[in-house]
Amino acid sequence: MTADPLVGRREPLALLDAAAAAAATGEPRVVVVGGEAGIGKTRLIGHFAARMADGGTWVLGTACVALGDEGLPLAPVTAALRLLVRQLGVDGVTGLLTGGDELVALLPEAGATSPGPGTQARLFELFAALLRRLAERRPVLLLIDDLQWADRSTRELLDFLSRTLRTGRVLLLGAYRQDRLDRGGPLRPLLAQLERLPWVDRVELAPFSRAETAELVGSLLDTSITGPRMDEIHRRSGGVPLFVEELARAVGPTAVPDSLRDLLLEPVERLPPAARKVVEVTAVGGRWVSHGALLATTGLAEADLLAALRLATGGRVLSAEGDGYAFRHELLREAVADTLLPADRARLHRRYATVLAANDYLVPTDRRDAELAHHWSGAGDPGRALPALLRAAGTAGRLFAHAEQARLLDRALRQWPAAEPAVIANLDRDRLFEEAVEAAMWAGETLHALDLIDRGLAEVDQVAQPERAALLLALRGMALQQLARDGALTAAEEALALAPSGPIAARARVLDLVSAVYVLRGLAEPALAIAEEATRLADQLGAAGQGVNAQVTRGWALTRLGRYDDGLTTLRAAADLAHRHGDVLGLMRARLNIVETQHHLGRPEAAVEEAGASRDLAGSAGVQQTLGVLLSWYHAESLTAVGRWDEALRVAGQVLDSDPMDPAVTGLLTLVADIALRRDDRATAAGRLDRARRLLGPSVQTPWFLLVLRLDAEFALSDNRPADACAALAAGLPRIRDRSAAPHAWPFLVTGARGLALAALRARTLGEPDAGAGLGADLSQAAAALPTDTPLWRAHSAQVAAELGGTTARWPDVVTCWEAVGRPYEAAWAGLRAAETAIAAGDRTAAGRWLAAAVDRAERLDAVVLDRQLRLLARAGRIPLPGGAAAPGVPAGRDRLGLTDREWEVLRLVAAGRSNRQIGEQLYISGKTVSVHVSNILAKLGVASRGEATATVHRLGLLGPDR
Repeated sequence: MTADPLVGRREPLALLDAAAAAAATGEPRVVVVGGEAGIGKTRLIGHFAARMADGGTWVLGTACVALGDEGLPLAPVTAALRLLVRQLGVDGVTGLLTGGDELVALLPEAGATSPGPGTQARLFELFAALLRRLAERRPVLLLIDDLQWADRSTRELLDFLSRTLRTGRVLLLGAYRQDRLDRGGPLRPLLAQLERLPWVDRVELAPFSRAETAELVGSLLDTSITGPRMDEIHRRSGGVPLFVEELARAVGPTAVPDSLRDLLLEPVERLPPAARKVVEVTAVGGRWVSHGALLATTGLAEADLLAALRLATGGRVLSAEGDGYAFRHELLREAVADTLLPADRARLHRRYATVLAANDYLVPTDRRDAELAHHWSGAGDPGRALPALLRAAGTAGRLFAHAEQARLLDRALRQWPAAEPAVIANLDRDRLFEEAVEAAMWAGETLHALDLIDRGLAEVDQVAQPERAALLLALRGMALQQLARDGALTAAEEALALAPSGPIAARARVLDLVSAVYVLRGLAEPALAIAEEATRLADQLGAAGQGVNAQVTRGWALTRLGRYDDGLTTLRAAADLAHRHGDVLGLMRARLNIVETQHHLGRPEAAVEEAGASRDLAGSAGVQQTLGVLLSWYHAESLTAVGRWDEALRVAGQVLDSDPMDPAVTGLLTLVADIALRRDDRATAAGRLDRARRLLGPSVQTPWFLLVLRLDAEFALSDNRPADACAALAAGLPRIRDRSAAPHAWPFLVTGARGLALAALRARTLGEPDAGAGLGADLSQAAAALPTDTPLWRAHSAQVAAELGGTTARWPDVVTCWEAVGRPYEAAWAGLRAAETAIAAGDRTAAGRWLAAAVDRAERLDAVVLDRQLRLLARAGRIPLPGGAAAPGVPAGRDRLGLTDREWEVLRLVAAGRSNRQIGEQLYISGKTVSVHVSNILAKLGVASRGEATATVHRLGLLGPDR
């Protein structure tokens, strides 16, 4: 292929050349080109691809395919594989890498017999490995056009390749129509995510300037156009190259069409009738139609068809692509199709469907059912469209394209009423509903699942069909719970009431779903009883998959009841059962709950190991956007707990960059914000917290609400605003009712207790109103409702008690509790408070030990805020630290504590560890006068010693260098 001359686009082309140069050094790059219809995206990337091919690059040019409302699942993968098979042969591709036969097996026409990749994750990994292996021979350009039609699996593939291809001479180049980029569409968030990656460039093609328009017109015509005529072309075209071309070819200003539609259709209308007829048939065929399909559908002799196609391609209406034909622009195809009467379109759709059904070779096998469904639907023949839709849904399912599978099944369900009885006689519509709901839930599209469920419930007669009603209600309860909406428990209870009795599969399924909803709602005791019955039924029925699910829920309920050893034993047994039966999703659920339990027990190292080994399961099970997000949160939480903050941020970042909609994203956002705040990166912390707040919306029922409130309180405390911290505490306390809230509630109460303690101290020393007055009893009541039966919960409980304990606080015991569960940051914080207590008691030796240990931990974590506080306290108490002087602090606003100017000067020197004699010498007053001032200061602060005074002003944040 040779590159044609390209007018304009110098800057985008320079960016593409730079990306190609970087990729050629072994640093993969990604470029995404967008723009409105006709702006020249395909022309630009085609020119660039031709140049790359001329330079020896391996060009794999593909495009996404739209059929009706759905994109064809993973069309770019199969298209790229076909190009390679055409160039290298089947043996050449299979010999490239271990697993190559699995990829080729996706192309049935290649004659492969392997069953294909076992999971979508496996498919993505193999395709990435294939690109890397090709790049060992020569640079590779993977070009994907028409991303606006990309199915979800193709979008996920692009995201996967963009993030994981970090070595190899590979350039990924995509293009999309900006006018098809719907505000709520799925491509928009993916582009935003990719744009944040440093190795990804996004280019939006702008319309041509007048000069560029003139350059384009000059390249098209033998005679130049200047003056008003050029102005007219530029104005009418808006600088869109496609329209510039058509306007420039129009004869005289009066021939310029007034509407875009007329403009687009003008080259078609110039064609002879026979060629125009072929163009109309091609328009109904879709974006691309093979030569064989066009020959069979038109019914023309091949010589006549070729003659018509020569006119259509010469007239710049169609272009030859491979062994088929496509319109120069999708807008042009749409305009041609719109000129046909509905009856004409239906007739041509029927003709296409008939031809494709009778001739397997006319379309690739993996596209055949989707195209048949498209054409039978267009023909108004639901009887034939329905089986094709179901087969296409099966193909999508085998490719792990769950979102596309759900939509195809949804279309099938919508066409069901119009189908002939003979067509649907042997089909189970109820089962199709369940499969569609399951696919939508697996895809993380819970709203779509809920819509399907509600449609099913509207049709069902609860008296005549109690089993079906019970299952739909149970599914509705789970969907509502996942969406944190009201009504989940009501739906589950209604399902339980309608569930059929006896050892039948229908009852087992309902019980399994209801028990899971009960656990999520904090009703672990009844959930356990229901899960145990579901387990027994599954055993009686020999339903291994159902047994795994029920056993996982049973283990989950046991842990929520505090029976941790029993719960872990049950969960491990469920994991073994799932592994034996190849139940990847069941194995994922079991291991997720094992991670959660280890985390709650205060065994973060074990949780880290288990989570790290389990995260790949999310891809294998196709639940990266749901259970995978929750697993990643526990993984990141456990890494944070053990002090591996940078690793935690990487895990969180990988998930957040994919922008899933699962509620657990809130946890990841607040985790990143918390670490950023501890490291004094307030901008990042505020941005992540704001995103978490917007994601959470108005819902306060979800437990993630407490994490957002806790960060609100942490921000307030960092600004010395205890009143705002107490307000956050008051908003969250009503949400804490039982032990199920413990994972989020205990950290929330720890922060709340700090807010109460600081508010009380400011009220006592500064005379402010006590913002936390009355909240202490509520906090204690909430804490009493939470479990203390694990080392982790006991550590939280000990810190809450210490914060509220005043002078009776046993901070050394709190340090020991945090050390026992391997949490260095919490231990360092408690060490700070233990040091304050020691200084107040005059025990500088003990204070030095606590400060040294805490500083070491803070430095290792890069917890700069805590490190600063520790060093300020050390300086005030004249306690030397390893490594030299204390870091300077940033003081809060000037609080006078009711002291006179002279008393304030004395207090600063007391806090700096000066003796009365030294203070007198520095202030030129007698030692006796200093003693009087010190006595007044202690009385006004309500403390008994100089050490207590030092600890108090430290806690109030008044030890800055300007004090």
